[in-house]
Amino acid sequence: MAKLKIRKEILWTLLIVVLIAAVIIPIIIVYAEAEQDNGNRIACFPLMEIDNDQTLDSAFCQSKGCIYDDAGENVKCYLPLDGSKSYGYQHNSTVNAGDGTYIEHQLQRRQDTPSLYGGDYEKVKFKVTFYGDKMLRFTFYQDGSSIENNQPPVGLNLPIPTAPSDTSDYIVKISDSIEGGPFDFVIRRRSTDQIILDTKLGGLTIAKQFLMISFALPSEHLYGIGENTHDSFAHNMNYKMHPIFARDQPPGDGEMNLYGSHPFYMVSEDDGSSHGVFLFNSHAIDVTTLPYPGLTYRTIGGGLDFFVFLGPKPEDVVKQYTEVIGRTMMPAYWSLGFQISRYGYTGTNDIREVVERTHNAGIPQDVQYADIDHMDNQADFTLGPTFLDLPEFVKEQAVGGLRFIPILDPAINTEKTNIDYPTHTNAMLAGAYITWFNDTLQPNSDCSAFPDDCQPLDNVMLGYVWPDGRTAFPDFFKNETQVWWKKEMKTFHDLLPYDGIWIDMNEPAAFDTNKEKPFNYPPDKHPWNLICPVNEWDDPPYITLSASRSDTNRLSDKTICMVGRQGQNDEHLHYAVHNLYGWSQTKPTYEGLQAATGKRGVVITRSTFPSSGKHAGHWLGDNTSRWKDLHSSIIGSLEFNLFGIPYIGADICGFFVNSTEQLCERWMELGAFYPFARNHNSLGTDPQDPAIWPSVASASRTALNIRYRLLPYLYTLFYHSHTYGSTVVRPLYHEYPTDVRAKSIDGQFLWGPALLISPVLTENTTQLGAYLPADTWYDYYTGKKEETSGTDVTWNTPLDKINLHVRGGYILPQQLEALNTKLSRQNNFTMVVALNSDKAAAGDLFWDDGETIDTISTKQYHYIRFSYTETIVNGVAIEGVLNMQVQVNTSSSNGLEYLKMDSALIYGLEKSPKSINAGIFDYNADTKVANLFNLARPMTSNWEVVLTF
Repeated sequence: MAKLKIRKEILWTLLIVVLIAAVIIPIIIVYAEAEQDNGNRIACFPLMEIDNDQTLDSAFCQSKGCIYDDAGENVKCYLPLDGSKSYGYQHNSTVNAGDGTYIEHQLQRRQDTPSLYGGDYEKVKFKVTFYGDKMLRFTFYQDGSSIENNQPPVGLNLPIPTAPSDTSDYIVKISDSIEGGPFDFVIRRRSTDQIILDTKLGGLTIAKQFLMISFALPSEHLYGIGENTHDSFAHNMNYKMHPIFARDQPPGDGEMNLYGSHPFYMVSEDDGSSHGVFLFNSHAIDVTTLPYPGLTYRTIGGGLDFFVFLGPKPEDVVKQYTEVIGRTMMPAYWSLGFQISRYGYTGTNDIREVVERTHNAGIPQDVQYADIDHMDNQADFTLGPTFLDLPEFVKEQAVGGLRFIPILDPAINTEKTNIDYPTHTNAMLAGAYITWFNDTLQPNSDCSAFPDDCQPLDNVMLGYVWPDGRTAFPDFFKNETQVWWKKEMKTFHDLLPYDGIWIDMNEPAAFDTNKEKPFNYPPDKHPWNLICPVNEWDDPPYITLSASRSDTNRLSDKTICMVGRQGQNDEHLHYAVHNLYGWSQTKPTYEGLQAATGKRGVVITRSTFPSSGKHAGHWLGDNTSRWKDLHSSIIGSLEFNLFGIPYIGADICGFFVNSTEQLCERWMELGAFYPFARNHNSLGTDPQDPAIWPSVASASRTALNIRYRLLPYLYTLFYHSHTYGSTVVRPLYHEYPTDVRAKSIDGQFLWGPALLISPVLTENTTQLGAYLPADTWYDYYTGKKEETSGTDVTWNTPLDKINLHVRGGYILPQQLEALNTKLSRQNNFTMVVALNSDKAAAGDLFWDDGETIDTISTKQYHYIRFSYTETIVNGVAIEGVLNMQVQVNTSSSNGLEYLKMDSALIYGLEKSPKSINAGIFDYNADTKVANLFNLARPMTSNWEVVLTF
C-alpha cells in the first residue's frame, strides 16, 4: 500500500508538472520570442496591425497558428520561425534538367501550416531557370498550372536558358531534398559568398488570392519598389509596408501607392557589388521592409515569379533589367527643351500670353501644353469654344520652333449631347470598351427603376470622370480598340497639328467609385455612381494596404470594378491587369502619334509598368508646392531611372497650392536638370510660369541656358540608355559603389557619370551642405578644381545659383544655347574637357536630326568620340592632344555637316601652352583653365588640336 501511495503521489506530481508546463511553456516561448525580435517577424495580419484593429488579440492570433506579443512595437502577431513549426512547404520530389538549364521541385503544403486567408494550394511547383552566369529566375506556381498561366500579358526579351558555368556570378543552394523536409533556398554571390537572398525567414504561401514570400537580404542599402512615396531613396528598413497598385493618388506623406507598378529593387552589397530583383506580377502587391534586413512580399494573384540580376556594378544591374523589359525610347531632341503647362487656361489667349512673356523674358521654351481645358466639356479629341483658334496658334508658333502637346484621358463620354461626338460612336462600333464580367455581376440597366447605380449601355462598364456624362473605358488589349484610338488621334491631328501626346488618368481613374455620387457630379441630376457589386475580386480576402487606406476599403476605390472583362477574347479579368491599364494605352498612343505626325515625337504617361519606357516618359504626378516635394522629386527621378524610364521629371514649382517666389526659383533651378523639364500647376492656383516673378525669370534664364548648352551631352546619355540600358540621371553610389556615404545621398544626383548637380532643397538657405565623393572635381562655372573631396563640403549658394561640378576624366560636348532647340541646333559646338589625375579625359556625342523615327537602326546618325591625352617625358608634359574621331558617319543630312567645334575649355591644365596648331587660346593661372577658341574644326571628320608646352 505504501508503494501504491508513493506511485499515486508521483503520478499526481507528474500530472501537475505537465499541466504547469502546458500553461507556462507557451507563455515562456511567446515571451522569449518577444524579447528576441531580430527584425525578421513576418506579420500574419499586417493590415490589422497598421489599422490598430482591436480584434487582433492573442486569441485570434493564436487561433491562426501565429505567435502573439502584446508588447511588440512593430509586429504583434507573427508567424513561428522555429524548425518543425515553420510555416510553409516541404519537399515532395525533385527534377533536374539534363542540360543544366533548370531545376524543378514538387512541394507539399505542411500539415501544421495554418491558412491565413484561405484557398491555399496543397501542391506547388518551384522552378529555377538559369540564363547564363549573370541572371536567373525562380518561380512558384500551382501544381497542374504553368508559369505562363500566371504571367502578365507583357512581352519580355528573355534569352535562351543556358546552364551557368563553374565561374558564374551566383550559387543556388536548395535545402536538402529529403521528402518531408522543410523547403527553403538561398542565392549567393560566388566571388564573396555573400547572400543575395535567403528564404529561411519563412512565410511562403501560395493560395488562390494570397501569395507571400520573405527574403533575407545582404544589406540595408535597398532601392526601388514603386511607385509609392517614401522620404529617402534608400529605404527605411524598419517594417515599412509599401503598396503597389495603380491609383489616382497624388503624392503625399507616409507610404502611399501612386500611379504605377514597379516591383523591382536593387541592393548595394557591402563590398560595392549590386544586384537587382524583379517580381513579374501585375496584381496588387504589398512589400514590407524588415530590419533583419529583409523583405516580405504579399500579392493577391498571379505567381511568385522573380528574376535576379547579378550586376555586379549598379549600372550593370539596370542594363540587365532593361534588356529583359525593353530599352527606353529615344526621345525627340526638342522634348529635352523646357516645357510649360497648366490646368486652368481659359482660352487660347491665355496660352499666347504665357508664350509671349516667356519669350520676352529671354527664357528658352520648346513645348507648350494644353490640359483638359482645351476640350469641349472635357471630351477627348474636341476643342472647346474658347480654343477654336488653337490650331492656328499652334501652326503660327511652329514656324519659330515651338512644339505643342495636348492631353488625352482614356475615359470617353458616352452621353455627349451638345455636339456630334463620333469618338464614342466609333468606339461602340469597334467594341472598344471594357465590359462587365457577366450579367449576374452587372448592375441593372434600367435607370428608371434603379437610378442610383444603373449601367444602361449594353454590357459596357460605366463610371464618371471629368466629362459631363457617364464614361466608358477603352480596352487597349483589343486590337480593334488600338485601331480605333489611332484613327481618332489621326483625325484630331488633322485638326490640331500636335507634336507629342500627354496621357493622364490612365490607372484608370474613376471618381468616387462605390460612393453615392462623384464629387463633380452635376447637382441638378439624381445621384448616380459606379457601384461595384460585392464579389471575390473587388473584395479579396487580403484587401491590400492600398484598399485599406481608401475611403471604401475596396480595390475599386477611385477606379473601375475589378470584375471588368478585357482582352482580345475576354481572357483577362481587370483584377489581374489593372496595373497594366496605363501600360496598355501607351504603346498604341506612341504608334498613333508617329503615324499621325510622321515624326518621332514623345508621349508622357501617368500610369506605368515595367517596359512602359519603351514608348513613353513619365512625370511624377500631382505634387504640392512645398519644399518636401522639391526633395522628393529627386528620389522619384532616381527611382524611375532604375525602372527603365529615364525620361522623367516632376511638375516644376508644384501642382497643388500656390508656390512661393523662393520655392519656385529653387525649383526652376533644379527642374532645369530633370530629363523631362516642365512647369505645371493646377486649376485655381496662381500662374507660376517662370516669367511671372523677375527673380524667378532671372534664375530660370541662367539655369535653362546651361541646360540648353548641355543638351548634346544629355541627348547622348539618352542614346546610351536607348541602346545599352544605362541610366540618364543616377545616384552617386552608381559611380562610387564602395563609398558608404554615397549610398545614402539623395539630395544630389548625376547626369550620367560626369556632371554632379547639387541643389538647395530647404527654405532660406544659401550655405549648402553637400557631399563630394573622392575624385577630381571642377566647378562648372569657373573650372577651378575643388580642393577637397571624399568628405562633406559647404558651398555658398545664393538664390540664383545651383551647384554644378564636372568630374575629372570626362569631356562634355556642348552647343551654344538659344531660345529653343530649333535655333540652338544651328549653333556651333563647344566642349568642357575636365582632366583627371592622369591628365586625360574622354567623351562622346550622338547626333541625328532629332526627330526622324528609328535613326539608330537605319544608321542615320553620327557617333563621335573625343579624347585628350598628354605626352610625358621625364615627368614633364611636353604635348597635349585634343582628338575627335567620327566612329559612325551617315550620308543623310542632319545639320552636323554645317557646324564646327568652335571652342573648348580645358579644366585642370597645370601650365599654359606655348602654342596650339588651330585657333587661339588664353590661360588662367589661378583657375588652371585654358580657353581654346576660333578652332573652326569640322564635326563630320577626324581632327586633332595639339597643344605644345
